[in-house]
Amino acid sequence: MAMKHSVRDLLDVVYRYHPRGIDGIEQADTQRYKETEEYGRLVAARRRAAADERWPALLRRIEERFPDCPVMNDSLHLPTGSLDACYSFSFSLPSAANGRTLWFKISFLVPYYTVYGYRLVQFVRQPERFRVVFGGIKFFISRSPRDPELVSNSDEERLMSVTFNESYIDFELSADELPYAEWIARDIEATFGCERMPPEVGVVLVPDVTVNLRTVGEARLYDCFFTVGHEWVPASPCEVRTPGVDVDASNLTGRFVAVIKVLAALYNILWSLTPEVQEAQWRGGFFGGVTTDGILRKEEILRVLAKIRVLMDPPKTSRGIASTRELEAAIRELEALVAAWDGEGEPPASMVAWASSFLASWLVDSDPNASS
Repeated sequence: MAMKHSVRDLLDVVYRYHPRGIDGIEQADTQRYKETEEYGRLVAARRRAAADERWPALLRRIEERFPDCPVMNDSLHLPTGSLDACYSFSFSLPSAANGRTLWFKISFLVPYYTVYGYRLVQFVRQPERFRVVFGGIKFFISRSPRDPELVSNSDEERLMSVTFNESYIDFELSADELPYAEWIARDIEATFGCERMPPEVGVVLVPDVTVNLRTVGEARLYDCFFTVGHEWVPASPCEVRTPGVDVDASNLTGRFVAVIKVLAALYNILWSLTPEVQEAQWRGGFFGGVTTDGILRKEEILRVLAKIRVLMDPPKTSRGIASTRELEAAIRELEALVAAWDGEGEPPASMVAWASSFLASWLVDSDPNASS
């Protein structure tokens, strides 16, 4: 059945509610974006939709018809005029009908809705990166755990492959789901006078608007008329990123331990001086992470030291070795070591010894269970 509107018609509607040519994501353009007539229309449309009694009545009828299937209203934010261009709810099928959850989106900008589920696709691949905890810091290493320069037992079977699942939007409903979806769809169509938007139309790109986190060139009709936050078009298998695996620090090569030992000391100093990190640590919600390719670079150390110097004047540390004076001495020692290093190859033994000494003192003083 042909749609009521052509893609050209739908684009005309998009441009009534989304300003063209303004990057609403960039901080400098955010205010200008919100001051446009188009954005004002969208906010007003959201608030009108929130006041429409047909919406809560629809949810009540679904709950009465399927009392064993939880219905979650995902549009409670609409009275604020923020987010989305649709009514949104999820519908959880009973376990007898495979237990999946269906999502329904009903646009209040155009007379269309969509319904979809999710499916899991399993991948088995060779890991391309790994994680290791050292010196109280989680390191994310952008190289293979099978690299013998980094991992001493790189031939371990556990490091040969990783199995993981990816979740994808699925517009094709199963035989178990169809009876529920069809009943709800008939009620949606009768209530709002709308029809289902075909996926091949919904995924059409809108080249010159931004919608929430979609930058120019990324937004699709689904984003403009329903909601942002979904990958409406599944990534190709080659684009799926393989997760890393965990490696114990005891299995690292001596060369790599030298690198992350220096980095651990350096970033422990930086984060101890950062007020935001101090607050997160106090609340118990901070566990620092550093990304590295396994090579220590002089420019990275100098960049972090520059940040440390800014934070040290005036001193902001509330924890550390024994005192701000000792922390200052440790920083000066590292600066001298870096100045004498040509930046090539492994970190010099003197720098590794400095990091070992610093971490030994630091980790004791940072341990709340350590005796004073």
